[in-house]
Amino acid sequence: MIKRFFKNRVVLNTIILTIFTYSTELIVRIFTGAPFKDFSIVRIFLSSLILSMFVSFLGHFLPKLGQRIVNIIYVLFIGLLEFFEFGLSSYIGFFMGIGNAEQGTKISEFIKDFFNSYKLVHWTILIPLVLFLVYFIVFDRLVHKNTTRNEKMTMLQKVYIEIVTVVIIVLLGGAYYYTVRSKEFQNKLQVESNYSLWLYPVNSNLTVNNYGVAVYVFCDIRANILGIDSEYVMKIEEQIYESENKNENNDNTPVDYTRTIDDTAWEKLIANTKDSTFKTLNNYFINRNITQKNDMTGIFEGKNLIIIMMESTNEISILNKDYFPTLYKMYHEGISFQNNFSPRNNCSTGNNEFTALSSLFTINNTCTANAYRSNKYFEGVFNVFNNAGYKTSAYHDYTQKFYMRSKSLPNLGANKYYGVEALGIPYSTTYTEADDKDMFMAAQQYYMNEDQFMAYFATVTPHQSYIASQTCSDRYFDKYRKLGYSANLSRYLSKMQVMDEAFAELLKELEDSGKLKDTVIAIFGDHFPYGLADSQINEFLKANNAEYTISRNSTTNKNVDRTPMIIYNSEIEPLEVKDYTTIIDLLPTLLNMFNLEYDPRLYLGTDVFSESHASRAVFADGSWADERGYYHAPNSKMTYLEGAEHYSTDELVYINQEISKRQKMSESAIRSNYFKYLGEGLEKYKVKEETTEKTEVQE
Repeated sequence: MIKRFFKNRVVLNTIILTIFTYSTELIVRIFTGAPFKDFSIVRIFLSSLILSMFVSFLGHFLPKLGQRIVNIIYVLFIGLLEFFEFGLSSYIGFFMGIGNAEQGTKISEFIKDFFNSYKLVHWTILIPLVLFLVYFIVFDRLVHKNTTRNEKMTMLQKVYIEIVTVVIIVLLGGAYYYTVRSKEFQNKLQVESNYSLWLYPVNSNLTVNNYGVAVYVFCDIRANILGIDSEYVMKIEEQIYESENKNENNDNTPVDYTRTIDDTAWEKLIANTKDSTFKTLNNYFINRNITQKNDMTGIFEGKNLIIIMMESTNEISILNKDYFPTLYKMYHEGISFQNNFSPRNNCSTGNNEFTALSSLFTINNTCTANAYRSNKYFEGVFNVFNNAGYKTSAYHDYTQKFYMRSKSLPNLGANKYYGVEALGIPYSTTYTEADDKDMFMAAQQYYMNEDQFMAYFATVTPHQSYIASQTCSDRYFDKYRKLGYSANLSRYLSKMQVMDEAFAELLKELEDSGKLKDTVIAIFGDHFPYGLADSQINEFLKANNAEYTISRNSTTNKNVDRTPMIIYNSEIEPLEVKDYTTIIDLLPTLLNMFNLEYDPRLYLGTDVFSESHASRAVFADGSWADERGYYHAPNSKMTYLEGAEHYSTDELVYINQEISKRQKMSESAIRSNYFKYLGEGLEKYKVKEETTEKTEVQE
């Protein structure tokens, strides 16, 4: 009886496909550092079993050859999906979904770098694929050689078997759904609930940790087809967002640091708003903390501002003054943020540019900079400086092949965007041939002679690839090879030196125009150099006495995302900021230092010098780091630094809930184009209020 049971085509095929699917998921789980002692292991096994039984059930209606073909297609699809999804996760930090598929296709531009990022051991993900392909192509026909399709059974018996199989699938599905909804299968420290991830897997890393790669892809496709987003999830779960605790200003000095904002127009807008999404967002933002002024308020008042995003730049850039003297000088003679991070996401350059210029979290599974490039942001950096009478402009020394800056940056308020064509500088169809010095030289005619200017530059020189010979990578290649660095690293260091010389050119231009002392330069890196292997980055870090090494798949720290953030002015004293920060904190910090008119509640970063600033670096998947240690959200695990005070469970839950709330509200605001609605609404009711006041005065 038992032998007959296991010879049944559905049963045997289900067992084989389950072993294949589950083993592949477990190998990926090992490489991502996910735990094996939590309930997700059970959930992933159940999903592997259900999926395999469903495929087997459908296949058993076909002839043996047809079922074999279905099995081969299934094994190929799952095996390659798991392999490439893990590769993307290892390469850029996140699993790919529909929302960022556009950026995923652009990996083809750097396919050698992509495959170079796989370690030899990672190719073992393909072992189950190869083994089971061999089985279905060679051995399956031998196993089923003497089996029949139950032709001797009566119709009633066949229907009975079909019904029993369907019932088993339904029961397994019910058990699986129970693991999704039940608190017994929920880690209370997760930044997102299991049900939230099931409905809307915006946090791909956490979803894969809880459900596996195959189910993540299914949930992502389903959410996109059904139009499910964070707003829908919040309504389903009936999450109630309470106002954040207001920090009292306990300063006993006679200096008045009060920042007062008139909410009359906003309150009138709220009273006349019927849209439920806007109501929720209004309630959240108006009740956020208004950070008070501080000792750093206004220290740059009236000065010019240049913001620069450094492409593919981590702390390699500030460790050796002989290699990169200009960046080293600006970091050590300016305001240097010692524990700063640029969180990786599925579209790190475009999204981190957007975050730095808006102080909003981007949407985790979407290339926000492109998908929502038509949104309006009255609180964006350019608009705030426009309102203060500055001439604003933005520059980039490449085309719009990857990011639609000619649309997104003007909607953040830039008076004018100049791409490589508008600047009239030479460029190649090869992405990495640009010299940033050409951009700085060509751009000065458009802003340098303004009375007050705010300019933004996105560099490109250090971009991958570092495998082949290129103009900028060859310029100082021999120098670094002679110093003992590997070939790929030497090409990267050559490009970094070229960019450092571009910064020297910029300082020279400002000095020659007499505007150096009256100009502030804020610098941040978009992400670490993806095109270098971890071992190559560590090669430099060790040789230059860095206090850490990196591993892009680490579950105990985020050192890989450490990047320099600098605020430089030739007139200020050097200042080291020890607080943990990310690029989301840059804009509110600058606005306070320039003493401009802005509402701190509309920025999801915080002025680093305010009492309200929580020294905590938040990453795209809900993980975070601070002085005590690193919390890895996918594993719900806190790794403490030696001797650090431990958080209580309630404290960890509170921190995670606050982070989740900020990220969800930011996503909802971006998807709904909330700031366009808010900006237009405030202007409308402010005008009405002023008109009413004038009428009353005349009467």
